[in-house]
Amino acid sequence: MPAPRRRFSRFLLPEVDWAEESLYEFKGFGRIPASIQATSVVGLFVATVLLTHSEYKAHGTAFGFPGPGFNVLIAPIYEELIFRGWILGSLVRKRSVRFSILISSFLFGLVHIRNIYWLDFEPLFGKMIFAGLIFGPIAGYLTLRARSLWPAVILHYLNNLTFYLR
Repeated sequence: MPAPRRRFSRFLLPEVDWAEESLYEFKGFGRIPASIQATSVVGLFVATVLLTHSEYKAHGTAFGFPGPGFNVLIAPIYEELIFRGWILGSLVRKRSVRFSILISSFLFGLVHIRNIYWLDFEPLFGKMIFAGLIFGPIAGYLTLRARSLWPAVILHYLNNLTFYLR
């Protein structure tokens, strides 16, 4: 039986000089080359456009919200650029990884209060808790593990696309 440290060693973050590292570049992650990640971002964007357009034509909403859903189409990119690229990337240069993920995730959850105009309190609170305590830390860990924010963008698109699977 392997020692506990060894068993979970593949989940540890790599030793990286974060002052020299850029999270904005596509980089190979495990067996997934950078080209596949870039293609996935484009493909998921197109899939989101098509699904949002079909829902908008049928119901006049996008992800349940009135309007063309422009925010939904670009949210995975701009939110990851801000929260994992800029905030997490800046914090991890000065603070511990754990603290950096915690703060960037908390702020990510907090920004979802903007949905107050569309959601009742319970679904809004649930969305903020999910974003800040579950999705944010996973996306932060994934960003630092991959040393690139693009896997988190892909995860964000996949998370948003689950709306259509309900």
